[in-house]
Amino acid sequence: MTTLASTVVLFLLTAGFLSEPGVFIGCLLALIAAGVYVSSIRQTAEEDVGSECVTRPGACRHRPLLSHSHRKTLENYDRFDNILLVVFFSHARYGANLDYHREVYSDYFPNILYIGPASREDSGFNHSYDVFVDSYHSDENLTDPSYYKMAGRMAHHMLYTALQERDCYDGYLWVPFDTLLNIPRLEKFDQELFWYHSPWGLPVFNPAQENNIDFGLHAPPVNVSPDPSINLTETWRGWGPDWCDPHVGVGVCMEAFRKVPVHLRERLAAFTNGETRLIGGSADTMYIPGRHRRIFMEILGLFLETSCFLEIAAPTTLHLVVPRREPILFVDHWWIYQPPFNASFVRQKWEEGYEVDTFHTFHWGELDGDNVWRANYENVVDIRRLLRDSAERQQIVFPVR
Repeated sequence: MTTLASTVVLFLLTAGFLSEPGVFIGCLLALIAAGVYVSSIRQTAEEDVGSECVTRPGACRHRPLLSHSHRKTLENYDRFDNILLVVFFSHARYGANLDYHREVYSDYFPNILYIGPASREDSGFNHSYDVFVDSYHSDENLTDPSYYKMAGRMAHHMLYTALQERDCYDGYLWVPFDTLLNIPRLEKFDQELFWYHSPWGLPVFNPAQENNIDFGLHAPPVNVSPDPSINLTETWRGWGPDWCDPHVGVGVCMEAFRKVPVHLRERLAAFTNGETRLIGGSADTMYIPGRHRRIFMEILGLFLETSCFLEIAAPTTLHLVVPRREPILFVDHWWIYQPPFNASFVRQKWEEGYEVDTFHTFHWGELDGDNVWRANYENVVDIRRLLRDSAERQQIVFPVR
């Protein structure tokens, strides 16, 4: 019985209100019950205060993001309010690459996680929390042609880290810092579904194009591997196709694939006419719905137990875990090797009748006459012009700073 209940009983006895035994016992039982109830409320309240996530069913509280210098999104813009934009750096080349990226995209994404192999402490305290550090297998050594170690070969560990450390979001958009995002196009994508440039992807309606399901006027889709039962490394002659690389290619990836539950391998085989195949290509734009976060992490973790290359591990994982009755939305993602490495590329593709939802590689600066890389703020201005033009093509009202 609580102190409050004891005090009330003593007061009533002293006042003579409980002289009848039956009345006394009834009131005493009622007060004991009240004391137990108050105690249970106090215990529940204490548990709520001590927990990170709210205990109400279905409610989840975000952990604060590291950077304390994010700008706010443009007024009344809320299309990506509960989406985490995960921006990765294979090398610690932050500077204007991060600053300009944040200046453009924080207008639309209130939640951005920059993740890379080192901190930004060289820029002082105000930037020391800009980057979530994940240096797993981030070393680079390109001196040995028999084993080129690219810094980003295991960048999917950063994706796993982001998913593990930042739950409670409706979805996760994974891109490197040098991928341009056509936000008015991405608005049209269903955030409950996976997005990727899959050969089996469903194109998203585009008012600026004829909407057909073939890939005649779309970016090239990702690739399907050769038969993994063939020893592909026999013909490997140094740096070349990732499928054949004995260090990061199909042979290594199959070690993880064989550990995947059978029903998920059958899901992937449904795409490939029953054949055992892996999926490989650019992993520079991928969206994972929050409701599939756990299964995606579980399968990606199997590949991370090996040295399987990012561009095989992540695409294969997506095709393993997507439910049978859910489409993958096709992203018109372009991977370019030749200039222009700026918004002009998008305008060129528009003139040719194509769409560009995202593209890599986008440059936030250029080499000057002395072969020194310098940031160019005109790229920030030009992206905003491009987004305004894209919104007109998509026939939507869209804010631009």
